[in-house]
Amino acid sequence: MYSENSKPYLSQSGTKKMEGNMQVSYSAKIAKQKQYKELMEKKQKEEMLQEIKETKELSKEGAEKQASTMNTQEQMQNYQEQQVEKSPRKPAFKRLKSFKEMEIVEKLEYLLNFPKQLPPVPCIVITANENIRGFIVGLTDGNVDIKLMDQSIVTLKISAIQEVRMIGI
Repeated sequence: MYSENSKPYLSQSGTKKMEGNMQVSYSAKIAKQKQYKELMEKKQKEEMLQEIKETKELSKEGAEKQASTMNTQEQMQNYQEQQVEKSPRKPAFKRLKSFKEMEIVEKLEYLLNFPKQLPPVPCIVITANENIRGFIVGLTDGNVDIKLMDQSIVTLKISAIQEVRMIGI
């Protein structure tokens, strides 16, 4: 029982080659799409039936009820229009001025109330006579207290200040 190549083989004369009925490809996505389409078709049919029922009911009820519902709808629209006219829409947030757009007093208050989590911002206070470098420490009754770089404190009148500039930013 050797073949021509001299390799052993078994003779199976009565068997047929098995061919399975295997699935070639499958996609869960396609199956889900089919289910979704079927559900949508059912919903559309139900909606159409519901619309037909509603139209039949409306025709049975008569013109008086339609007039009353129209009247209430008109009243609701009028009320909503009045509410819109009374309260104009406000922006979601208030736009902040840039530092350059602020007035001198606003700049001083901004530097005085600078967030405590951040280091204080050094600034230059320009007057008619001199330029002072330091940090804004206090603001009272028309006077500004400025802590200089050598840790001394100078008090100036707000009316004498011509401009305030930030240095550190």
